[in-house]
Formats: sequence, C-alpha cells, structure tokens
Amino acid sequence: MQKISILYDDEKQIFHISNNKISYIMELKENTLLHRYWGHTLQYYTGCNCTEPVKRTFAASYNQQNPLFSLEIEPQEFSCPHQGDYREPSISVRQQNGCTIGRMKYQYYEITDTLHIPEGLPHIREMKQKAAKTLAIHFLDMVSNIKLILYYSIVEDSAVIIRSAQIINQGNQSVWIDRAFSTLIDTNYQKQQLITFYGTHQKEFRINRQEIQHGIFSIGSTRGASSPQYPPFAAICMPETTEHSGEVYAFQLIYSGNHCVSVERNQYNHLRVAMGINPEDFCWKLLPNESFQTPQAILIYSNMGLNGMSQEFHKLYTERLFPTQWAKQKRPILLNSWEMCYFDVSEQKMIDVIKQAAKIGFELVVLDDGWFGHRNNSKSSLGDWTVNTEKFPNGLTTLLKCAEENGIQFGIWFEPEMISPNSILMKSHSDWYMQMDGYTPLLSRNQLVLDLTQKEVQNYIIETLSNFIKQYPISYIKWDMNRHITDPNSLYLSQDSKGEFFHRYMLGLYHILQELTTQFPNILFENCSSGGGRFDAGMGFFMPQTWCSDNTDALDRQAIQYGASYLFPLSAITAHISAVPNHQTGRNVPFATRAAVASSANMGYELNILELSSEEKELIMTHLSEYKKEREFLFYGEFYRLCSPFTDGNCAWMIIDQEKTRAIIYYFIREYDVSALSYILKIPYVDCQKNYVEKNTNRYFTGEELIYAGIAINTIKGDFPVIILELNEKK
Repeated sequence: MQKISILYDDEKQIFHISNNKISYIMELKENTLLHRYWGHTLQYYTGCNCTEPVKRTFAASYNQQNPLFSLEIEPQEFSCPHQGDYREPSISVRQQNGCTIGRMKYQYYEITDTLHIPEGLPHIREMKQKAAKTLAIHFLDMVSNIKLILYYSIVEDSAVIIRSAQIINQGNQSVWIDRAFSTLIDTNYQKQQLITFYGTHQKEFRINRQEIQHGIFSIGSTRGASSPQYPPFAAICMPETTEHSGEVYAFQLIYSGNHCVSVERNQYNHLRVAMGINPEDFCWKLLPNESFQTPQAILIYSNMGLNGMSQEFHKLYTERLFPTQWAKQKRPILLNSWEMCYFDVSEQKMIDVIKQAAKIGFELVVLDDGWFGHRNNSKSSLGDWTVNTEKFPNGLTTLLKCAEENGIQFGIWFEPEMISPNSILMKSHSDWYMQMDGYTPLLSRNQLVLDLTQKEVQNYIIETLSNFIKQYPISYIKWDMNRHITDPNSLYLSQDSKGEFFHRYMLGLYHILQELTTQFPNILFENCSSGGGRFDAGMGFFMPQTWCSDNTDALDRQAIQYGASYLFPLSAITAHISAVPNHQTGRNVPFATRAAVASSANMGYELNILELSSEEKELIMTHLSEYKKEREFLFYGEFYRLCSPFTDGNCAWMIIDQEKTRAIIYYFIREYDVSALSYILKIPYVDCQKNYVEKNTNRYFTGEELIYAGIAINTIKGDFPVIILELNEKK
C-alpha cells in the first residue's frame, strides 16, 4: 500500500482513506454518507462488517423505493434534524420560515494533495517534506440551496484523521446555523468505555473513565474558554484497554472556546460520538454567499493502548501544530517572580534577582504581575500596559541592560484580554468591555473581559503589545487569562447576531495571536489561564508551551501532569519548582521529588532566590546543571506513563530515546507503607532484544525481563519520595 492514499471505488461507492497506520472507510448510499470503518490499516474492504437491513417499527424510510433504509439505523458521518434520525444531530440550519434544512444530498467529491486550512482558525500545519491529502465531499439541500462540505485530511506516518465542515449559503435569503459540529462518528456499542477529563483550578486534567449507558452523556464548556472543568477531549476504548495495550479511538478539538462532546447510546445499541462548538448560546447568521467553517477535530487511533494514543498526539502536535520555530528549539530555564514577589516588585529587587539568577544558572527571568499602571493588587490597571515608574523609574530599560550584561534573557507577564474598572482604559473606552444592556456587568477577580469581537479592541491590543515589544526587546511573554466570560454581549452586534458572540470572540483572539506571533516569531509565548484553564490545541498553535496549573505542589502536580500527558508532549507542559511549605497546599515535599516532577516536563522555578542558604543555592545549581545536560533527551525522547496516581496511588513514568538505548524512569511513592517492602514495575517500552544496566546500582537486566517480569522498587521511609532509575544499553 502507498504511504498515503485516498481512493474511491465508483462501483461500490466506497471512500477509503489510508496510510501505513490507519484506514478510514465510508460508503455512499441513497446519496448520503455512511461510516463503515475506522481503525488499523486494511488492504481491502469487502463490507464484511455491514449488517443486513431489518425493518424497525417507527423507522422513517429515507427513500420510498428502499423502505428498509432509514437514517435512524444507519451509521452516519453527519446528521441533520428531523430526517428520521432521532439522535443528536451534528448540523442544524434554520431558514427564515423557521424550518430546519435537512435533505442534504451527495453532489461530488474532490481529492487534493494538501491539507485543508480553515481560514482564521488554528490548524494542523503542512510539512513540505511529508505528504498529506484531503478528501472534500460536497452535499446540497436542493430546497434551501445550502451546501455542506465535509473535509477529511490524512498525513504521512500518523494515525490521524483531521475532520472539519463548511456550510455555504448559496441561496438568496439569510439562514441561521444553530449547530455546526466538526465531527460525528457512528459505530456499534460493544461495551466500550468512555474517557474524558474533568477538573478545577489547581486540580486540572483529572481522568474520568466510565461505562457508556443508554441515553446521552455530554461534557463541554460555556465559559468562553476550553476550561479546566471539561477540556475538549474524549476517547472510547474497550474495558481491557490499558496504558500499554488495546484499541483507543480518541477525539480532540483544535479550539479554545465553548465546545461540546456528545456521546449517545440509543435503543439499538448504536453509539454516536460528536464534537464541536457548543450549540448552547450559539447561533450564526449566514448571509447569501457567506460560509461558516468549523474548527478542526483530531481523530486518533491506537492499537497500543493509551500510551500509543499519546505518542500519536505528541508527534502530531510537535511536528504539525506548535509554531514551527519552536518545535525542536531549546527552551530556556526560567525563574518567575510571582511566588517570590507577588505584586511587590521593583527595579532594585528585580536587578538583584537577575544577577543572582544568572549566577545560579537560570537562563530567563520573568517579571510577573505588578509592573504596570498603579498595580499593587488585583483591583486595578489591567489594560494600562505602561510601566509603573514608581516601581521602575527607568522603565524596563535598566532591567534589560542588566539581563544582557549578565548573559540572561528577560520576559514579562501580560493579561491582554482583560480590563480593570479602575483603569485609564476604562475611563477612555467604556464601550470596550462585555456588557448586557441594562445590567451591571459581573466582576471576577476584580476585572472585566474586553470585547474582542470589536476590531478596534483587537487593533488596540496588537498595537499596544507591538509598541511595548519594540521599546523593550523582551524574549518571552506569559499570556494569562484569569477569569471566564460573563455578560457575553457586544454593544455593536445586531440583535439577530447575538448568538455569534462567543465564536467571534475566539476569532478575534486568534487574529490577535496570529498577528503578534507572526510579527515577533522569536519571542517565546507561554499560554496561561490561571494555570490550565485554557490548555488546548487551539492555543498550542500559537504558543508552544502552557503553564499547566497554578498548583505547584509536587504531589498534586503528579496527577495533573499525568493527565495532561494524555494529549501534550513534555515540551508543552511547563512545571516549576517552588518553595516549601507549598503556597497552595502547605505541603512539604522533598526537593528531590519537586525537582523530579518539574524536570520531567518543561522545567522552571518559582521561589525566592534572594533568601536561599548557601546549601540551597548549591543544590539548585547542581540541579540546573544536570537538567541542562538532560534537557534535549527529556524534551524529545518518547514519554510513557507506567503507573497511575488515579488508580494505583503511586505514580511512575519514563522517557526513552527512539533507539531504546537509554531510559530514565521516575517512580513517585505517595506515602510510606510499613507493610510494603517493594513495588514491582513492569517496563514495556524497552527493547526485549537489548540488555541494560542501571546506572545508580550497576545492576544488569535483560530487556525481556524488564518487560515481562518487571523490576522491584524498594520502599523508602518518609512521605512523597522519588526513586529514579537510569537504564543504559549494555553493549
């Protein structure tokens, strides 16, 4: 089979999308599109998994000439309401007379040797050196003259299908889109389980695995952000699927706003998974000759368990999602001022921090909140992005000069989407923030949200940050969003376009980020939303790393980073070593454990280096030196989860090079158990044909016994210890 192909069998009316890892197969029948197969690569497909049609009471016939054909029973690739399919639809378009359109009939298809790039939205990128193809299938409602195009893209050497949809108004009247999902899959229920995330601020990426019951289960966000509560991800798998084995079918949306994942098991044990923009508070007016494009949905297949799924996500996002200039570039080890200073920052204090940080071995100092306007707490100055001259009488020029003289980079914190009621910007532009007619807007963290649907507001943010960067040539920006949306309204949207607000906000944000990251490609942008409140693939398109959580406690971080690793590589997950007792939990975790948790991600620090003892300085200097030697290996080796903090109590993961010649294994023990002498850890990802020696103990192992017998991890007295194993191939 070719490396990548999209074939259409005109006689059987079968589309077959495939590469060396997957096949995705659809059938045209009665001018509609049916889902037939998604999984491991098939050389041929004969329709062996198609069931014979059986008459069902109440099933509406789609074609009177074929009374057994009903959309209530057939597995579809998209669904419109009121066409005999009583499950959740994926596309719903309403005409001026109040009726929804639905008779979408197949017209034709196109195959191109490129990826489909959705305008104005983050997306999977083209790679010149690797092939890609796209299948576009066109449908038309003959009454309303509304066109639907389904896009299916496939790339070389990746078990991924990239789906999206486009709705085009070819009629002469306006219509309203009430629902526009990016993907829909119908299959049979075979006791699959559903995996999703849930979480809160400081407790992100909790894993929820459950049985799929009859009815509809849905998660999503109406917060104006992808949210820590329910990120846009779902996977279905069999009960026997583990981290290491079994089939997984995963879905993730490349979108940062309101979203919905719907999983439905109906009376016939058909299973439908759909994902897209949340239809709640969404209604898009589509004028004649206008089109609407949905975000891309990523569909990943793995027959090597959840770790196999993660490897596909990690590889795809590193190569084709994150900004290309940062995909393989070394990231600086930063020291952030927040937990060290909070709002109490000044020129002299930061000069002292820069000098000390350079001596210890840091590569970047970040000035967090408190540097602008008259910002001494969270109650003022958001939007006034001018340097506080009482704290910094020379602006930031002195700090940048000091950083340059000490051979260290300098970065800064912004929260550009927000505005404080107590700000100069509010006094001059009281129409720039979100507000509902007649209602006093709700404050959260003493701030309001700017109305990014307004072009004038977008331009203000772009110009303000551009001018700041030109004046102060910083090398890093932490882009924060510390509240979610209430009062979702713009004073400048017409009454019949109010339902467009949330999506227009995201389009405005994406426009701002596209302009700034294009204009300043060498600045490292870090995504943040009070930690992981908007940690998603959409933001990853512009910013290659995300502050995973405001919770820096090393015990809690094990679970947070474990969950985040389902989707994102270590280079995208930033983790800081902070002081003890921890500022969020009051917990005392040993330095070795704090260092191990942070070092197995994109590592930085967040503690007061001006008050360190000589022993503490020496400890940090040693750690930084060791991390620098291992940074490339840790970032770009293959990451595998071995032991889950959610089910096993203890936590373990590993990084191994692609040649399987070297591995570092971290085993985190939650608490000392006097009755547990040791734990057995199997390591399925070494090479069974190789022999290994453990660096710290000089013990010798065969790859085969590490995989099947495992290695004994002896317990250590005390709570929260870490045991680190380093395996090297023995020649």
